[in-house]
Order: sequence, then C-alpha cells, then structure tokens
Amino acid sequence: MKRQATSLFLLLLCTAFNPAPAVAEQKPLWELGFGTVMFHRPDYLGADEDSFYILPFPYMVFRGDILKADDNGIQGLFFSGERWELDISGGGSLPVNSEDNSAREGMDDLDPAFELGPSVTYKVTLESPHRVTAEFKTRALISVGDSGMHHEGWVANPELRWEFQQRPGLRWGSSIEALYGSADYHGFFHNVLPEFATAERPTYDADAGYGGAAIAGFVRWQPKKDWHLYTSLTYHHLDNVSFDDGPLFRQKYGIYLSFALSRTLIKSKTLVP
Repeated sequence: MKRQATSLFLLLLCTAFNPAPAVAEQKPLWELGFGTVMFHRPDYLGADEDSFYILPFPYMVFRGDILKADDNGIQGLFFSGERWELDISGGGSLPVNSEDNSAREGMDDLDPAFELGPSVTYKVTLESPHRVTAEFKTRALISVGDSGMHHEGWVANPELRWEFQQRPGLRWGSSIEALYGSADYHGFFHNVLPEFATAERPTYDADAGYGGAAIAGFVRWQPKKDWHLYTSLTYHHLDNVSFDDGPLFRQKYGIYLSFALSRTLIKSKTLVP
C-alpha cells in the first residue's frame, strides 16, 4: 500500500519535469516517457534530520483543446479563460520510518500522503517570455497506510510565480509562497499521542494556522531531443509557525533539493500549436 502511495505521489509530480518547447512550435498531442527523480529533503517540515530518495517515475503530457497536462500542471479541467483558470493541484509527502528519526523514535511511522484540491490561477502576463502568475491552492491531505486511506486535514497555499523562457528548451524561474494548515494537517506531522509521550517528548496537539513560507528556484532544460532535465532548490522559513512549540519541531528552516532526468519514449503523430 505504501509503495502504491509513493507511486501516486510521483504521478502527481510527473508533469513537472517536462520542459516546454518554444511557444510557436508545433508539438505532439500527447507524449509518454520515463525518468528518474532524486530528492533530498527533511523528513517533515520542522525536522532536523533528512532523507535521500532515488525513484523511477512515468510521465505523461497531453495538449488537448480543453484539457492540458504538461509542465505547467493540469490546466483547463474546470475553467480556462484569458486571465483566469480553475483547475486542480497536487503534491504530497513521502513516508518516514520513525526508527530513522530520533525525534520520532518509538512512534508510529509517518505514512505516505498525497494532496489534491482546487487551484485558482490569475495570469499577470500574457504572450511574453516572462510568465508571471498568482495562484491560490486549497488541498486535502490524504494518507495511505495499511488501514487504508484517511483524510488528514486541509492546507491553503497562495503562491506568486515567475518564469522566463530564455530560448527553446530552456526555462528557469522562481516562486514565493506561504502555507496555512488546519489543526489536523499540522497534527499529522507533529502531534504526539499519549501512548508515545516520554519525559523528553510530551503529549502535543498542533494548532491550525501559519505553516511557513518558501522561496524556490528551478531550471527546466532540454539538452537533446526527447531528453528533459529538471532541478529545483526550495528554502522553507519556519519562524513563528503554529506548531513551533511542539516536541517534534527541531529546526526553523528546511531545504529541499530535487533533480530529475527523463526521456520521451513515444509520442502522437498529431501535432497541435
């Protein structure tokens, strides 16, 4: 079950690793490919221990008239206009083995989880190599463990993103965002139940509220035909978050590094603008 959840999390991310070609270029209606992604990140926000993952992932690109799923995410699922879009956004967290994290030693493992919910996007710029968007996302956190799937709360996530298409096959940019979570959302990562309390780790119930801010930079590059490279670096600032008084909160920052290399294997012969 945990392997299935990890695969689902990667599928939610898979379209992020395929860089966009030049705007005027004719592109295949759909593409299918395969790649490898590497993650280096804290075990959870506020942890002072981290993990490194190397995982395979499939990816899919679809460029329909109504629905598009590409490096910009899933677009046009609900509404798509000149300036406004109403779509879905996704994310997630990988499992944590509590035996490998000193703060959680003796506690249940953290199950893998995925996030899914509506997203409203406003396009600040149109028809420009500089793409600026403002996005507001609300997602439900769903954990997947041996006992099945469980709703673990909600998170709201406003984000401002800037991207620059320097040349065909090369795009880079940055973003700034904030997180606001429900009590059960923060509690999924930071709560300490009475049966897991110790003298150094008292019982704890997280509060709803501010969950931190993040600044990210990323590069998407197509070094050769059908080959795609993606790398990103994200810094999370966790000062004054609503769960910083908990015993599992150990660090006021988090650094997330991702790298992916993928290759298109098959593509549609039908081309679209």
